Amino acid sequence: MTVPAEYSIWLRPAASDEAALLQTIARLATLRGSERFAPHVTVQGDLAQPLDALRHMLAPLARKIPAQRWRVEAVECSPHFFRCVVLRFAPCAAFKGMQAAAQAFSQTQQGLSPFPHLSLAYGEAHPDNVQLSEELAAEFVGREMLLDRLSICHSSKNVPIPDWSYQADYPLVG
Repeated sequence: MTVPAEYSIWLRPAASDEAALLQTIARLATLRGSERFAPHVTVQGDLAQPLDALRHMLAPLARKIPAQRWRVEAVECSPHFFRCVVLRFAPCAAFKGMQAAAQAFSQTQQGLSPFPHLSLAYGEAHPDNVQLSEELAAEFVGREMLLDRLSICHSSKNVPIPDWSYQADYPLVG
């Protein structure tokens, strides 16, 4: 039996950063007429593994990883739907380690994030995205964010955004 690709592993911001990011995502969704979503850094998405197996893999992994403090390096836009407008972070060993663990478990590169980033808007490319990114850069570039938990989310390119939901949260080491 084939398991559908419907889960993602997310690195999530601490509550203090999450609230501000939710406001920005809501503002941009209203501006663009697009979907709202929870702020996250995708470690690997579109996973076709059973939920129990993902839980069994992620719980011990989270106990090995310290909470992350990442500085926003840039605000960028791209034509990729899920990277329409993003906060870009510097590559780091912890993120690469999380991705290596996820890939070893999933046995695929599919759904691996190409770089550490947190999306602020989803959607098609828009001519105003460059200006919007420049405006958001004044607010976010240089800001440090605390990422303090790994989550399994029922989400993928096959699951409608309004149906995304958390399945499990695992705090990182304080």
